[in-house]
Parts: sequence; structure tokens; C-alpha cells
Amino acid sequence: MGSLRYRAALVLLLFMIVMTLIAGCGGNVKTQAPQTPVAKLQPGGTIVYGSLMEPNTLNPLFSDLLATAEVSAMIFNGLAVMNDKGQWLPDLAAELPTTRNGGISPDGLTVTYKLRPGITWHDGKPFTAEDVKFTWRVIMDKKNPVVSREGYDQIVGIDTPDKHTVILRFREVYAPYLTLFPVILPQHILAGEQDLTKAAFNRAPIGTGPFTFKDWVLAESITVEANPSYHHGRPVLDTIIYRVLPDANILLAQVKAGELDIISHIPLSQLEQVKALSGIHTVSTPTMTWEHLDFNMTNPLFQDMRVRQAVMSAIDRQAIVSGPMKNAATVAAADQGPLSWAYNPSIKPAVRDVNRARELLTQAGWSEGGDGIFIKEGRKLSFTITTTKGNKIREATGSLIVQQLREAGIMAEVRLVDVPMFFGDTLKNRRFETAMYAWASGLDPDNYKFWHSKEMPGFINNYGGKNYPGWSNPEVDRLTEQGIRTADWEVRQQIYYRLQELVMQEVPVVPLYYRSTVSAVKAGVTNYSPSPAPAGNLWNTWQWGMVKQEK
Repeated sequence: MGSLRYRAALVLLLFMIVMTLIAGCGGNVKTQAPQTPVAKLQPGGTIVYGSLMEPNTLNPLFSDLLATAEVSAMIFNGLAVMNDKGQWLPDLAAELPTTRNGGISPDGLTVTYKLRPGITWHDGKPFTAEDVKFTWRVIMDKKNPVVSREGYDQIVGIDTPDKHTVILRFREVYAPYLTLFPVILPQHILAGEQDLTKAAFNRAPIGTGPFTFKDWVLAESITVEANPSYHHGRPVLDTIIYRVLPDANILLAQVKAGELDIISHIPLSQLEQVKALSGIHTVSTPTMTWEHLDFNMTNPLFQDMRVRQAVMSAIDRQAIVSGPMKNAATVAAADQGPLSWAYNPSIKPAVRDVNRARELLTQAGWSEGGDGIFIKEGRKLSFTITTTKGNKIREATGSLIVQQLREAGIMAEVRLVDVPMFFGDTLKNRRFETAMYAWASGLDPDNYKFWHSKEMPGFINNYGGKNYPGWSNPEVDRLTEQGIRTADWEVRQQIYYRLQELVMQEVPVVPLYYRSTVSAVKAGVTNYSPSPAPAGNLWNTWQWGMVKQEK
């Protein structure tokens, strides 16, 4: 079972305008290639993208830095790519494997990709199925310091019956197969390297992507140029400069001076300044990171589901979003973002209802005391909210929740713990009454490690589980197991729909909000469509351009 669980590294995004429902693939999966948006663009030109980070390598298999992922997205392609709307799209693949098109075998153990013909590497050599098999071998070679082998280690072999067919044979069903091979490396360049960590390729890569590498000036910039042979069509722009600046204040000053066209990941402390800039507009992009309040469900205070429901009803999550989060967040309903293909559209965020909270507590045998706080068998309804010290947003959120709970007859206080202690002891050993922190969901909706009863941290799993609330429900266990053993996306979708209903019903946690990242974009820049996926905001740079000025 452990081999099937992979790091949660989906995504909170905007609903699709056009959705193609594929039998065997479920929601946000498209079998056809993305189309270039209709816009009056001025061909050519340069866009300067500002970043606080610099890649440590341009071989994306060897780095988990966002900067590496962003630059790599301009140079490389994978078999599939996720766009800003949560859709899986074919990239180097001609179409996505589904049960309908025969790409997924009935037992789910074989996944077949048909590759686009005619794709070439930047040096003109043909891209073939052998490059995919080579990439797998690089990943599985123990001497290569790849970021992760998860999922790839479930592949027992790859067959390439012809240049445009890749057959993945899995040891057991690997449900998130579309997350594999987001980058393909060129066999003809790297096969002869004795030590890939020392290859010149890592600083001057050759890919199949929309832009070709030009140069890298350390601590200054990386420049890429349009690939005229790109398989989605020549990029609109001629050049993109990925400029590295060491400080957020310098980055903001460069935007004000007009030296940068796009910056992303603007801190909340600078948000109002950026919004006030003339000639700049902000783009808020929901991410896969969601803040929540965990109940310790083995604590007698929270074993009655109605108490947990009452706490959720007493919290005004929209006030948190518009207050401490400055609207750079979206209210969360359950454990899947509302634009994930696994999001249950019937699930809506619970709105604050103080009267409902009081009714639930009364039903659970609590009565209001003279000071307005509910009491039962001589015990007041009082608990601590433990969270990380030094996080001003969490501290402000905690204080707001305390105030909101007090209005419903519930007493709480914020307890601050140093970050290492919080994650290394408080959560791991479940030393809390309630705990407020964030989880980062992955590109796949698997939540086995968060909800399965075997994932409750303890001696048996060496305190390695992440079911910190201690939720134990046989139906949840069964569904989370099925979710990672099922290759059919439509079946999986129904599994996660039901799990969200159970989260809303039993309230092991109070989902608070999904964080957003905010970008500043110069007027005239168009088709910038940031994505919260790990590849970052540069997934569609071939479509970026400047609006043509009408005369």
C-alpha cells in the first residue's frame, strides 16, 4: 500500500469554459490539444519575467525548485500538461490514454501513449518513444539524484513497439499515471554521459519546448528564444528573459520603473502597493495549499460530531478571507479544491450560522452558562487553537476565530508553538486540542495518507502518518483504498465525491481557505494564465504576447 501513496504536491482553479467528459477519465481531462486563444497580438517582442529565485540546475529531474520548474516549462515538454483550469491536456502525446480509446487496459496495469509525429528536439533530431524510455531509466538509476521515483518505481517495464508508441506496464494499478513524465530528456544527447550531474546539458539544455535556451548569466538572468518548430505553433514572442532579483522590494521597484512585465508570488504586505500602480493589473491564482483547523477526535470534547459541526457553523470563513488574507484566498468547502476534477459540485462552503451552532450544542446536551459559554457536566466548552508562532496571518486568523466562537458561546484561545516543535512534535504526537495549519494537495486528489485510519501517527507506522485528527471511519478507509487502486477516472471521481460528503458531514477538520498567489502584469501583456500546478506560471508561454495597438 505504501508504494502507492505519493506526495501530495490538485489544484484550486477556475471552472472550464469548455469541458470534454471522457469515459474512463472523468472531469478535467481533454484528449485534444489546447487551442491558441483568439487575440489581436503583435507578433514578436520580449517579455521580462521577474523572479526572486534562481534555478540551481536546468535539468528539472534534479531539482525541486520552483525557479527550475518555471524555466524548464519553457524549454521542455512532457507527455501531458495541466493548464490553468485544471484540465489535463495531451502535450507530446497525441491524446490522453483512456478506457474508451483503449489506452488503459481493463485491469488498469497497462497504459499506452500514442506520441505526436514530427516533433523534433531543438537541435533538429527527432523525438521518439525511445526518449521516454530513456527518461525512465535515468529516473530509476540510483546514481542519479532525482527528486522522486514515486510512481516510476511502479513501472516494471516500458515497451516501444514503434517510434510513436509508449506502453507503460505497471506492477499494480497506479491511479495518478498522468502525473508521470512531465519532462522528457533527449537520449541522443545524454545517453553517453558517465555522470549526468556534471553534464553541460544541465546549464545549457536541449528540449522540445516552445523556447530554446540562449544564455544564463548567474545571479542575473536566463534568456530563451522562440522555437519556430514548436509543435503547437511558433510562439508569439521572440524572447523571454527570466530576470533574477534578490529582494522583494527591488522586484517591486523594478515593476514601478517599468523594467519588468510580470512578477508573481507578491507577498501580502506589498499587495496594496501593487494594486495602486498605474499601468499594472493583478492576477490572483488559487493554489493547491489549503488552511484548515483540525480537531483531535480522540479528545472527549470532540467525539460528538455535533460539537465539531457547531464549531464549523460558528466560524465566518469569508471574514477570514477578506480580513487577514486580504482576499488573496478562496473559501474552502471540503478537502478538494472547487476546480479540481475531483471536486463535488454539490458541496458548498458552509456559511456562518451562529443560531445553528447553538442548536447543535443544545442537541448535544450542552446548555448556556451565566457567562454565555456553553457548559456540560460542569465543564465549559473551552479549548486551545494551536498554530505556528511567527506566522502573523495565522495569529490574526486565530484571534478572529476566537472572537467568532465567543459569539456562539464557545471559548477558545490561541496557543503559539515554534514551527519545528509544531510539525515535529505537536502534530506528530497529536499534542493538541485543535490545530491550525495548511496541507498542500497534489496534482492528483488521493487523500489516503490524510484520512485512512492506518495513517493516524503512532508506534505502528513510526509516527509517520498524517491523519492528525485521528479520523477513523470504515467507509473512509474503504474509499481511500479504492481511490488509489482504480485507474478509471470517472469511478475515482465518484469516490472522491463521497469522501467530500463525509468530510462535510463528520467534520474531522474545518476547511478554512485555499491560498492564492498574486501576480503583477503590465498592461498590454496578454494570455498570461498562471497555474497553481508545480510547474508554475509558465506552462503556456508560447501563447504570451502583447496586445496589438490599433491605429
